[in-house]
Amino acid sequence: MTDRGYQVVRLLGRGGMGVVELATGPDGRPVALKRLPLHGSAGEIEEARRRIRREADVLASLDHPGIVRLLDVLDDGDDIVLVMPYLAGGSLHDRVSTSGPLHPDEVSAIADRLLDALAAAHRQGVVHRDVKPANVLFGADGEPHLVDFGVAVSRDVTMGLTATAMVLGTPGFMAPEQAQGHAATAASDVFSLGATLAYAATGVGPFGVADPRVLMWRAATGRIEKVPRTLPPDLRRRLQPLLERNPAARPTAAAARGGTSGSVADGGTLALPVAPAVAGDRRQAMGVLAVVAALVAVAAIVAVMVRLGDDDDGGAFAAGSTTTTTAACEPLPYQPCGQEQPAPFTDGRVCIEAHDDYDRDPANGCEAAPDGQVDPVQLDESAEATLVPRDDVDTYRFNVSDTIQFLFLCEGKVTVTLQGAPGTEQKLVVKVGEDVVDEAVSTDGSPASVTIKESCLPDEHYEVIAEVTSVGDSRVDQPYTITREGTF
Repeated sequence: MTDRGYQVVRLLGRGGMGVVELATGPDGRPVALKRLPLHGSAGEIEEARRRIRREADVLASLDHPGIVRLLDVLDDGDDIVLVMPYLAGGSLHDRVSTSGPLHPDEVSAIADRLLDALAAAHRQGVVHRDVKPANVLFGADGEPHLVDFGVAVSRDVTMGLTATAMVLGTPGFMAPEQAQGHAATAASDVFSLGATLAYAATGVGPFGVADPRVLMWRAATGRIEKVPRTLPPDLRRRLQPLLERNPAARPTAAAARGGTSGSVADGGTLALPVAPAVAGDRRQAMGVLAVVAALVAVAAIVAVMVRLGDDDDGGAFAAGSTTTTTAACEPLPYQPCGQEQPAPFTDGRVCIEAHDDYDRDPANGCEAAPDGQVDPVQLDESAEATLVPRDDVDTYRFNVSDTIQFLFLCEGKVTVTLQGAPGTEQKLVVKVGEDVVDEAVSTDGSPASVTIKESCLPDEHYEVIAEVTSVGDSRVDQPYTITREGTF
């Protein structure tokens, strides 16, 4: 591609929407070329080209150090090529998959920059729709950037790069409402960034590790793993609100960054829906429109009362203004404005003291209490316990060895059975030493068993470990039962 002065150096990668090439620009600087192949009839290709250029004009206007800017748009036969700066530091996905989770301080620093970047995009009405670790790239200076707004949509553009009937995004990092087929909003971006930051801190997304179809199902049904308690409390308190199942309960990007509350009048990050809700959900769509209308009405009233300046962040008063304001209350998930104390067993934002919110009623706080069991528990015959909080892992152990009865027959076996709590999915994992023998899942109280068989080796003696955990978003503070029977 030499007609515009771009010289391709090598292929950088290949994805679902096209290929990315390293090239040098007319000034000799390295750039990344994202090549999007256009398909269909001549008329369809031309319409797609017009749509991409309309949206490219909006994306080129995004000016934030945490966003990779669109430098140019090129035509190359039936392809259209997006030109962006080249970032040599690789992606967050590559960094974590190669070297493991990042230090909590680094995750917090990435959160600061990317929340600020999202807030800037949302202020201009642009929704990314596919925030994920692979779309966070690092420059040579180590600073993170959001890239690939190629599936982003502006509220000022009626048609985007892709058909609105498609579910866009990446299953392991997609907001529940997005996986259900609803239009992505700024709140969806906030969830996806929270999922990306959780991956940076733990190496696993909020839906666990599974086939993409399973991840999509978990996303659509809201089976969100809670941020693990192994992370520092400050980081957990920061990430957990971003991963709320209900988009209305999530903070805006600006509020999560520590900025404004998110309304139009205070320079926040309200982004209007850019596509209708899925067919058959008219009542929910009308509800969303009503909420948006109410927010716009409130914003109009506030705008009359408060004279905003012309600063880019929309939050400064005009020069010479003597207006005095009172800091607005920011309602917390477990402490609404006007409530002096947070709800029981919470700090206002998240649960504390190993409790959990199983009934999703913020008024009574985190009502699910731990069972007080100290792991590991010696399992003689059977035991009952609860899984509170959701990331609780109950551990049991016992020993098995040869008996005279089966010493020469090699017919001994030991079976561990889990009967989970009704209305949940709970998993049993059985290990001998560090080796996993097998695992089974109890669904809605159905028994699930794992059997260890004798191997006929002389003088067999094993320590068996059985672990019980919740699957997905299962949460019931009713007890499960675990039993063992048989011998070698």
